Amino acid sequence: MTARRGSWTMRDVGERAGVSPITVSRALANHASVSPQTRAAVHKAASELGYVPNFTASALSKRGSKLIALLVPNVSNSVFSETINGLNDVLEAAGFALTIAHSGYSAEREERLIRTLLGYRPDAVVLTGFTHTPGTRMLLKSAGVPVVETWNIGPKPIDLAVGFSNFEAGLAMTRYLIRKGHKRLAYHGGTQADNERTRAREEGFRKALSEAGLPMMEPWIRSAPMELASGAELAREVKAALAARKAPQAIFIASDVIAAGFVLEASRIGLRIPKDVAITGFDDTELGQAVTPPLTSVHVPQREIGRVAASLVLQRLRKERVALTAHDLGFSIVPRESA
Repeated sequence: MTARRGSWTMRDVGERAGVSPITVSRALANHASVSPQTRAAVHKAASELGYVPNFTASALSKRGSKLIALLVPNVSNSVFSETINGLNDVLEAAGFALTIAHSGYSAEREERLIRTLLGYRPDAVVLTGFTHTPGTRMLLKSAGVPVVETWNIGPKPIDLAVGFSNFEAGLAMTRYLIRKGHKRLAYHGGTQADNERTRAREEGFRKALSEAGLPMMEPWIRSAPMELASGAELAREVKAALAARKAPQAIFIASDVIAAGFVLEASRIGLRIPKDVAITGFDDTELGQAVTPPLTSVHVPQREIGRVAASLVLQRLRKERVALTAHDLGFSIVPRESA
């Protein structure tokens, strides 16, 4: 069967799976009348072709759906809520609405969500990061709509990218701690599974240590869920290590949420920041500014990422030329009392 872009039909899927178009329709709708074996064969054929069912064909006009699909890793993390607000600032004024899904930091789940969302024929898709399955990339390239990847600048984007260099941010924060005189440094980042952003921050941390000739304290270089509990657990470990004189002098915690959990638990158990250990965060959130001591952090233009992404989507939809495919909005180090 000759490859095509975005024009596969149920008949094509049925021919590949050896069933009728009506069986394809029922299988994709998980109808009880279709056997598990047939359903699996249909889903396999649809995946191989990159076929996406059109759930709203009868409802759409030539003006498009006026929907923009957004996928974020976590809807409870405030850093993404600011990006959502930025997108809304621009899109709502232009008459578009956002439909939002979260992947739970799973590339496989993201692919399933993309397949479903594309079925509603959004006018554009906005993603978080560059880590996607080959299936997701195929679906998006075949969809024929603008695609914007956010929160990083790195490999060649699927279409457009808006963000900052997580590697350079990790490098800059670690250099900051080294200039403060710290020589035993630890790193505690967020979940790295299907998340190239946190991996890049750790790579920046390691680069700074290497160029300064400082040792890698491997047992203290880790990743953890982006939760307050992760920071609390780390604080207890540092408290125990201080007694054994094995604690780091400073910790680059690459998430304000984790770092805030550390500060709260440190206050409870009598761990003094920054006297016993200095810590920094990442994202420069209101939470990080509210804890005592407030966090030294990497400031990221969270809302501006959303605004620029939305503006690029509108430019694409108006058939206007987009001069740059990658837009680096930068970052800054914000010193406060924690380090």
